[in-house]
This record gives sequence, C-alpha cells and structure tokens, in this order.
Amino acid sequence: MAKKNKSVWTPWSLFGLSAVLLSAGWLMKPFPILIFVGFAPLFAILDYARDSKNPWNRFELILLALTISLFAASFFDFQIIITVLVQAIVLTLTFVGYSFAYQNLGSRLGKFTVIFFWLGLEFVLLNLPWREQTIFLADSLSLVPDWIRWTNHSGYLGVSLWILSVNLVFYLSFFHIGTFNLYLFIFAILLIGIPIVLSYQMDTLGVNRAQMISFSNESNILQEKFTGELVARTAAWVSVLIILLAFVKNQTKKK
Repeated sequence: MAKKNKSVWTPWSLFGLSAVLLSAGWLMKPFPILIFVGFAPLFAILDYARDSKNPWNRFELILLALTISLFAASFFDFQIIITVLVQAIVLTLTFVGYSFAYQNLGSRLGKFTVIFFWLGLEFVLLNLPWREQTIFLADSLSLVPDWIRWTNHSGYLGVSLWILSVNLVFYLSFFHIGTFNLYLFIFAILLIGIPIVLSYQMDTLGVNRAQMISFSNESNILQEKFTGELVARTAAWVSVLIILLAFVKNQTKKK
C-alpha cells in the first residue's frame, strides 16, 4: 500500500512554487540565492511519484518545471527551445531513475540518489559534442565567481553538487513530513553560507564554465580531463552502480 503523503502541499502547487523559484534564481544571476531552494519542491513531488502505483505519476510536473526553469536560464530565447526541452527530458530522468531504484532497492535508498544521477548526467553531457549548448546547474552562479573559488578542488560541477545538496536539506526542513524543522533549516542556511565565507578566504580563482569546457576538449590529456571534474565523474560511476543493482533486483523479482 502506498504511503499517504502528509504534506499540505499539492503536486500542482509544488510545481508552481518550483517553477517560480528556479526561474527567479536563473534570472537573478547577480544574486542567485533562490536557486538554492527551487529544487526542494521537486523533491516533494517525487514523494507523490514514488508512492504511486503508477511509476510515471507526477513526473510530467517535474519535466514542466525543469523546462520552464531552463527556458528562463536561456533568458527565453526561442531559438534554443528544442535544446531546452531535450535537456529537461534528460534531467527529468534523474528523478525517474530514483523512483525506479527506490521501488527495487527499498526505502533505505535516500533522495541523495537524485543528486548522484543529476551530476552523472551532467558529466555525460559535458563529454558529448553539444556541451557548448548545455545549460549546467553550476552556470546559475557564473556571475558570482567569488562564491565558488573552491571549485579548484571539486571541479566546476561541484557547484551543482552544492546547490542540489542545499535544496535537499531545505526539502527535509519544509516538505519531508509536512512540518517545519528549524534545525534542518539552520543547517541549510549554514550549508549556503560556509562555502561562500571560505571561498572569500581563498587567494586562487575557481574553475569557470569556459575553462571546464575547454579542458574537456583536450582529448590528448585524458588523465587530466577525468580528474578535472572528480565530483561529477565519481557521481556518474555511482549512478551506474545504483541502476545496475536496481535492474538486477527488478529482474530477480520477476523470476
């Protein structure tokens, strides 16, 4: 029996909230603070999808929210609307993948799995020919490079990990059990502030989008290429392992 969701939020209200927050985060690039909360409602929508008998239930809302936010990220450039839609479909697979893995591997599989899948797909997109047209989540902080000087250690896509991790904590503090958790909320605020404060203490500049893409084009230095985005590359391998385990479990159930 599907677990009843105790949240007072409906899937459509969560979709609307996420679309507004994410779009505003992309459009407010000089101060993109809303990008740190815009994904939290999508994690909540995932609860409805995960607990439904229909494995595809509510994913259309996630797809629509991502499409709107990526379109806002392009500043509503209709010339790349097809590219935006394709990328939104690809990134929606991160939530579909979690639902599939959850149904086969059980409730111990946390929503941090979504972050693994997202980073893994961003790493795949980085290594495809159309990387120049790809909108990476880390791009939302491109106008505040002083916040992300630490990317010398994590790679540019480490910013995506940071943003999604904060969103996950905000989800846990606001939407997880239908009540507000003050301690998790404070933790989320600290998770935003501490990396920024530490970044301002660093003398070096962080990795930017152009450097990441340029680096990924250097096919003659494969070893450096793959260590440059260590966080995303690791997430890609973990994602493959999770999907393989879920697939094996699913096939075992059918026998």
